[in-house]
Parts: sequence; structure tokens; C-alpha cells
Amino acid sequence: MKNLNKISLNAICSILLVQLMVLVGCKQDLGIQPARMGQKPTALTNLSFEPTPGGALISYDLPTTPDLRYVSAVYTLDNGSKMTTKGSMYDNKLLVEGFAKIGEYDVELKAVSVGDVESDPVHLKITTGKPTYQVLAESFKSDSNFFSTFGGINLLYKNDNAANIILRLYKYELDTAKNQWAWNTVNETYTKAREGIIRVRGEKPVATRYGIVVRDQWKNTSDTIVRTLTPLEELEFKNILIYRGIETYSTANRNGDYIANWSSQSGSAEMQVSLFDGFDAQPFYNTGKQWWGKAAPVPLQFTMDLGKKVQLSRIKMWGRNDNYSLLFQATHPKEFEVYGSNSPAADGSWDSWTYIGTYEGVRPSGLAFGVNATAEDQEYARKGEDYEVDWELPGGFRYIRIKINCTWNGIREQELGNALTVAISELKLFGKYIN
Repeated sequence: MKNLNKISLNAICSILLVQLMVLVGCKQDLGIQPARMGQKPTALTNLSFEPTPGGALISYDLPTTPDLRYVSAVYTLDNGSKMTTKGSMYDNKLLVEGFAKIGEYDVELKAVSVGDVESDPVHLKITTGKPTYQVLAESFKSDSNFFSTFGGINLLYKNDNAANIILRLYKYELDTAKNQWAWNTVNETYTKAREGIIRVRGEKPVATRYGIVVRDQWKNTSDTIVRTLTPLEELEFKNILIYRGIETYSTANRNGDYIANWSSQSGSAEMQVSLFDGFDAQPFYNTGKQWWGKAAPVPLQFTMDLGKKVQLSRIKMWGRNDNYSLLFQATHPKEFEVYGSNSPAADGSWDSWTYIGTYEGVRPSGLAFGVNATAEDQEYARKGEDYEVDWELPGGFRYIRIKINCTWNGIREQELGNALTVAISELKLFGKYIN
């Protein structure tokens, strides 16, 4: 009886398997069919276009076919890639893009209804605008956008269309291992920020050839823009001390320095240790200790003694370092002022200080306060935020004072003893000594 049951079961399984194979075979033969086939649309009419960077915005009149679902545009890029762009049935425009140069190109357009039923094609000759990658590359021919500075070079860029671009910077230098000269990559920036600055530091004050190449998301690549630049000599100031010769900030004296009241939570330390412990976030976003200004007022200020008179070229600051989600948030300094003095008043009064400049932080993503940092924001913060100092004053100063005007929450007036914490985890000053 057990054997008969076993045989019957095997027979049933075999029959089911055969039926399944037949069904699969039929499906492969017939294909998956749509529920219904719509009415064939009439062709698009009244076509026109406006040139855009590396493309064109095409306009047309839609057919009145009730089954219309979208409009299809097919075109070929300079590199041979065949592209398809779809336009909504609720709009009479679509954008074609990715072309490598200004030129005339053919675009085939069709209206498509339910079941992918296509209209007769219509062809439109478009003329494209200059691609963003070319505009950017040509901008670096200007001294205003590609220039030497203290300790290195700067590249300023404007990406008005927020296009996805790669900026790759090279330096022509001697490869000592091979004993030959070669172009080596010194910086590679991926961004869609509308504007920004690339800073390369640690360069020697000798004439050097640098080259910049710009590439877009369609792999269109610019010619190399080559410039010979001589970086200015720049030193990183060492042995900086938090100056303690100024009265402590209080409600009675808001000109005093706010340095003593720091939070003792894990990972924090007093200002002298936190700001100058030498951890510069490489290779991970971890600068060792950080200073937490507990119950900090806004604005607040603190003073540094550099031991000798200096002229500043650059300030590099790291904000909060223990949590990426808190970058560019309420504890992260956004705007600050810098002052210099050779004889600071003990009460902190501003009459004894000379204004140097005001500096404001930026987020590469351009996102607003309250939104978590993107990968690009995180990488920017990990490297430290650079602030160029345009020194236009005669002589120099031994004492440098920083006044924090606000964090990224934008609040510019806050009483001492509130719930706010201002966090700074590392600070570096650069420039030259004045004899």
C-alpha cells in the first residue's frame, strides 16, 4: 500500500511538472501581453526648442488621444551613446542633454499611448548650448578663478546649473622612484554645488605647473587647462596658547572671554587641550578631544596668544566631531569675526582690538539647517573648514581673538546659561611671522 501511494504521488508530481513546463513554454512563446492596446496617437505638432547647456528644451503640442501616456525623445550623443528621454503627458516640454559641444543634432520624438502604441515619428533639428563642463574649464583660464595663495593654490568655480561634475587637479612633478617627470593627481572633487572653492595646501613656494580637467556625468571631458603658479610661503603657527589675561565673560561684562565653562562629558576637554591637540581628522573624522562651550552665550569670544607678531593667511576650523548627524547644526559655529591686538585690555573691551574680517561657513550641498549632512558635506567637514584671510593691515599682531556670532541655527543673541552648546574640536592658524 505504501508503495502504491508512493507511485501515485510520483505520478502526480510528474504530471504537474509537465504542465508547468508547458505553461512556461507558452509564456515564452507568446510574451507578456498588456491588458489592452490603446489608440494610436497622432504625431506631435508645433515643435520648437530653446538651447540649454549641452542640450535643448523641446516644446510641442500634445495629441488629444485619450490613451496618451508619455512622449519619447531618442537621440545620439557625440560618443555614440543612444539616449531616450520621456516627457510627462501633463506637460508639453522635455529636456534632452548630455551633448559634448555646441552643435546641431537630430531628435526623434513620438507620442506613446497605453500598451506602448507609438505615433508616427517626427524629427527635430536642435542646436545645443555650450555644455557646463566647457564653461567651467574655460573659467579656469582667469587669474580670478585659478591662482596661487599662501601655501598652495585656489580654484573658484561657479556651476550655475548645479550639474554633476568632476574637477580633477594635476601637478607636474618629479617621480623620484622612476626619476622622471609626470602629471600626478593632487585633488579630485565630485560636486553639484552651484559654487565652491578648491583649496590645495602644503605646496612649496616654487614655480609649478598645475592642470585642471572638468568632466560631466556623460563622461564628456574638457581639455586640460594648464597654468604655472608660485604658491606663497605659509607657516602653520605652533605652540598657540589660550590667553587667560582677559576677564571671564559674565552678564555684567559681556566683553569678557568665554573659555572656562566647558562641559565635562565624554570626549571633551578644556579649550587649550581640545583646540590644539594636533588631531586633524585624518584619515577619519576624529579630532581627539573637543571643546563644548556649556550653556554658551551668543555671541561669545576667546583669545589666543601666538607668542610673536603674525600676519594671518588662513584659519582652519573643525566643528563638532562625534556625530555626522550634528554637522552644520545648532552646536556647529557658522559665522565668526577675527580681531588682532598687541596690547589687549584686561576687561576685554573692543577698543584695544583691530578688526580683521568676518567669515561664514558653507555647506557644499547647500542644504538648510535641520537637514542631515550629505556625503559631500561630511567629507568637507572631515577635512576642516578653511577660511582665507585677506590681510590688508600694516604690521602684525601677537594676540588673535575670535568672536562667534552664531551657529547654524542662526540665533545671534542668546543669554549666558541657556541650553545651547557650542562645539569646536580643532583649530589651526596659518600665515607668517613679522619681525
